[in-house]
Amino acid sequence: MSNIPPPSGAPLGPPPAQGGYSGGPAPVPSGNAGLLSPRWNVTDGPPAGWAPKQKMVAGLLGIFLGAWGIHNFYLGNSKKGIIQIVATIVTCGIAGIWGLIEGILILVGNEQARTDAYGVPLTD
Repeated sequence: MSNIPPPSGAPLGPPPAQGGYSGGPAPVPSGNAGLLSPRWNVTDGPPAGWAPKQKMVAGLLGIFLGAWGIHNFYLGNSKKGIIQIVATIVTCGIAGIWGLIEGILILVGNEQARTDAYGVPLTD
């Protein structure tokens, strides 16, 4: 092989394969894809393998551990559960009444507490 450089504008050849990459431009995510998009969208329904949650379990978790948002983690509302933890810490436990009230509302079947985070109705 000669060491003569190719003419200007001519490709130097395919890039070296690294980690299974076969060359060409890297794929660009379209739309809202990427790290900032949620793993599942509520309008798409529950993720595969998502079992219906029980109303009694969610209500009792809300009553007894509601200050720490455990019932929200159980129902798939992780963001709300983290907010409840922070609120409980910042208010030195006073915001724990929020979880107690939510637990009672879940058990009595309030309109806003009948489904989990993905819209799946709670079972009895």
